[in-house]
Amino acid sequence: VDFTHATELGVTIRGELFAHLLFELILNCSGWRFVQLAYSETFESISDGIQNAFWSLGGVTEVVCHDSLSAATKELKETAGRMLTPRFKFLMEHYGIQSRRIRVRKANENGVVESGHGTLKSALRQALVLRGSKDFESVEVYLVFVAAVVARLNEKCAGRLEQERPSLRQLPSARIPSHTDV
Repeated sequence: VDFTHATELGVTIRGELFAHLLFELILNCSGWRFVQLAYSETFESISDGIQNAFWSLGGVTEVVCHDSLSAATKELKETAGRMLTPRFKFLMEHYGIQSRRIRVRKANENGVVESGHGTLKSALRQALVLRGSKDFESVEVYLVFVAAVVARLNEKCAGRLEQERPSLRQLPSARIPSHTDV
């Protein structure tokens, strides 16, 4: 899982540049991906993204690989290491997932999703050219466009996903809240 900056695509909503990120979860074996809008790299965004991906997929992976984003990890002052935040740890435990954090500045250790960002952005750029405009009437219309591009990417790996599906574990009985009470 990871976030990628999508503002660089130059998408506008009614003429205004749309500053946003995309959350992406990609399965290592099949290449199946889940993408959703994010405005920042918060716990709420990563929790919502992971949960929406699993419920969309209909199962849970054994491991989630991620970088050292502060939404999931916090720095240990004494050892200069990092550990999971209590909320992210609870999310992982709720779904029975092992969390695997890559080393700082070692994006290649999460190469599937890092490479996937390039594939996604390339597909979006090409689809924008074919569309003839980067301007959308609303965020919702833009998200329908993104979902169609992602669906085309996922069609290419449908057979591999069916081979991978038996290794997915059962979803828990319910999601946990992705919001923060203040």
